[in-house]
Amino acid sequence: MQLLSTLDLAFRRWQRYGEVRRELATYTERELADMGLSRSEIPQIAREAAALVRPADAAPAPAPRFAKIAHT
Repeated sequence: MQLLSTLDLAFRRWQRYGEVRRELATYTERELADMGLSRSEIPQIAREAAALVRPADAAPAPAPRFAKIAHT
Protein backbone atom coordinates (compact mmCIF):
# COMPACT_ATOMS: atom_id res chain seq x y z
CA MET A 1 0.00 0.00 0.00
CA GLN A 2 2.87 2.36 0.73
CA LEU A 3 4.22 1.80 -2.77
CA LEU A 4 0.94 3.02 -4.28
CA SER A 5 0.95 6.07 -2.02
CA THR A 6 4.52 6.88 -3.03
CA LEU A 7 3.73 6.47 -6.72
CA ASP A 8 0.61 8.63 -6.36
CA LEU A 9 2.59 11.38 -4.64
CA ALA A 10 5.34 11.26 -7.28
CA PHE A 11 2.76 11.45 -10.07
CA ARG A 12 0.90 14.37 -8.48
CA ARG A 13 4.19 16.25 -7.94
CA TRP A 14 5.20 15.61 -11.53
CA GLN A 15 1.82 16.95 -12.67
CA ARG A 16 2.17 20.10 -10.55
CA TYR A 17 5.70 20.66 -11.87
CA GLY A 18 4.43 20.51 -15.45
CA GLU A 19 1.42 22.73 -14.74
CA VAL A 20 3.51 25.47 -13.14
CA ARG A 21 6.21 25.29 -15.78
CA ARG A 22 3.71 25.48 -18.65
CA GLU A 23 1.82 28.36 -17.02
CA LEU A 24 4.94 30.44 -16.38
CA ALA A 25 6.25 29.70 -19.87
CA THR A 26 3.22 31.47 -21.34
CA TYR A 27 4.21 34.82 -19.80
CA THR A 28 6.29 37.35 -21.70
CA GLU A 29 9.64 38.57 -20.41
CA ARG A 30 7.91 41.78 -19.32
CA GLU A 31 5.22 39.94 -17.35
CA LEU A 32 7.83 37.77 -15.65
CA ALA A 33 9.88 40.85 -14.79
CA ASP A 34 6.77 42.49 -13.32
CA MET A 35 6.51 39.50 -10.99
CA GLY A 36 10.19 39.75 -10.13
CA LEU A 37 11.08 36.60 -12.07
CA SER A 38 13.28 35.69 -14.98
CA ARG A 39 12.76 32.86 -17.44
CA SER A 40 15.76 31.01 -16.03
CA GLU A 41 14.00 30.72 -12.65
CA ILE A 42 10.96 28.86 -14.02
CA PRO A 43 12.31 25.31 -13.45
CA GLN A 44 13.26 26.12 -9.85
CA ILE A 45 9.87 27.68 -9.12
CA ALA A 46 8.14 24.65 -10.64
CA ARG A 47 10.25 22.32 -8.46
CA GLU A 48 9.34 24.32 -5.36
CA ALA A 49 5.65 24.19 -6.27
CA ALA A 50 5.87 20.43 -6.81
CA ALA A 51 7.54 19.97 -3.43
CA LEU A 52 4.50 21.58 -1.78
CA VAL A 53 2.24 18.73 -2.91
CA ARG A 54 1.47 16.61 0.13
CA PRO A 55 0.50 12.93 0.36
CA ALA A 56 -3.26 12.40 0.09
CA ASP A 57 -3.46 11.11 3.67
CA ALA A 58 -1.35 13.91 5.18
CA ALA A 59 -2.62 16.86 7.16
CA PRO A 60 -3.61 19.88 5.08
CA ALA A 61 -0.75 22.07 3.98
CA PRO A 62 -0.45 25.46 5.62
CA ALA A 63 -2.01 28.36 3.75
CA PRO A 64 0.31 30.03 1.26
CA ARG A 65 1.86 33.34 2.24
CA PHE A 66 0.27 35.04 -0.73
CA ALA A 67 -3.24 35.19 -2.09
CA LYS A 68 -4.21 34.23 -5.59
CA ILE A 69 -5.44 37.30 -7.40
CA ALA A 70 -8.16 37.06 -9.97
CA HIS A 71 -7.76 39.38 -12.93
CA THR A 72 -10.91 40.79 -14.44
